[in-house]
Amino acid sequence: MKFRLKTTLCMVCLVSLLFGAGSCALISFSFQNALEREQAAARSAYALLVRTLQLVETVEVWSQPQDVVQVLQQLSAQGNKSWSALSLETEQEFLSQGSISDGFLDLREQVDETHYAQSAFSYGGKQYLQLAGQLEIQGEPLILNVAYDISSIYQTRQQQQQAHGKIFAILFVVCAGLSYSIAWFLTRPLDKLSQTAQALAAGDLSRRSGVQTQDELGALAREFDAMAARQEANFAALKATMEGQDRFIGSFTHELKTPMTSILGYADLLRRGTLSPEEQANAADYIFSEGKRLERLSLKLLELYLAEHQALSLVPAAPADLLQDLTAHLSPGLARQGIVLTTQWEPGLCLLEPDLFRSLVLNLIDNSRKAIGAQGTISISCQMTERGCRLTVQDTGRGMPPEVLSHLTEAFYRVDKSRARAQGGAGLGLALCEKIAVLHQGRITFESTLGQGTTVTVSLEGGRP
Repeated sequence: MKFRLKTTLCMVCLVSLLFGAGSCALISFSFQNALEREQAAARSAYALLVRTLQLVETVEVWSQPQDVVQVLQQLSAQGNKSWSALSLETEQEFLSQGSISDGFLDLREQVDETHYAQSAFSYGGKQYLQLAGQLEIQGEPLILNVAYDISSIYQTRQQQQQAHGKIFAILFVVCAGLSYSIAWFLTRPLDKLSQTAQALAAGDLSRRSGVQTQDELGALAREFDAMAARQEANFAALKATMEGQDRFIGSFTHELKTPMTSILGYADLLRRGTLSPEEQANAADYIFSEGKRLERLSLKLLELYLAEHQALSLVPAAPADLLQDLTAHLSPGLARQGIVLTTQWEPGLCLLEPDLFRSLVLNLIDNSRKAIGAQGTISISCQMTERGCRLTVQDTGRGMPPEVLSHLTEAFYRVDKSRARAQGGAGLGLALCEKIAVLHQGRITFESTLGQGTTVTVSLEGGRP
């Protein structure tokens, strides 16, 4: 059974119970009040009749029961009666008026000179109230039974019960309709959540419930949508990672296949001995250069692996001292290529892994050197920040188009593959730089203008001592 049907059933049962109990209590209360009024009226009428008889007795001395019978008959003949039946009896019946007198109950044991007795009985489909009292004539007790018709209050109760039944039936139908409508309105967010969950299970991770109510269901829907958004983002990240891994494997395979094919080809020629001495020297040089390139590739991959899996220990270090040491060794070699290396740094300490910092700087300078080729400038600056330092490497090289900047940190990605191969690049340097920046809780950004140069900014936020 659906939740909305359960809600409807509960609401209908609750309203029916409350209305039924309330109506029954109201009808019963009204009936009891009416019955008490009729009983009080009957007792008053009976007491008036008895006082009338007592008053007549003070004027006329009764010697036998027939005297009382005559007075009662006279009262009946004059129309001064409110009873439906009357009887006067001792051991025998002296007077019986009304067709229902046969239905009188025997109340003689319940009465005396000072107390009345009353009881209700049914006769001929009607309800009556019987009152009995004791009179004395010449010391002989007489029992006076009087019946009053109280059928009207029973008829009123029956009419009220019939009206209650009709109203209850109408109310039941209306309440069921309204309850279902309200339950449908209140549980509509649950339907949306269910449909959204089914869509997500079917693979549509972009599906959202769209519930905006300001209640518990709305809060649940918002949490559900947030969870779906996180799952979509995680799936997109996982997909991107898998695509990156596929590209990595493809690029790595290509990087191995090309030199290995050449190495095997030249090695086969050398093995056959069909080459001239000059050709043998060229073949050996090519095998050696390709072997060195494979060595550099393996070392870069090892550095990437260590950067990802090795436990990082940050220690207080001065970036200015590390940069000064590196530039002192690199400047002569760059100068021979016509490249001017300028530096500017601020003194201070921050938490670094010195070897990774050196690798970061070396890779950035090497990329700038390859982008310049010959005759250019590489500017290095380092500024201290609240959480570490900010390293900037700017060159006057070829520059890059904007659309390639987002791919620079992908493994084996190269803007100009032929130039990179000629310069011995494998496309792993910037990927390693990004890993180093991330390990220092930082990030790397690129700005480049085609034909003017590139600026690389690395923020290292490992902290300061």
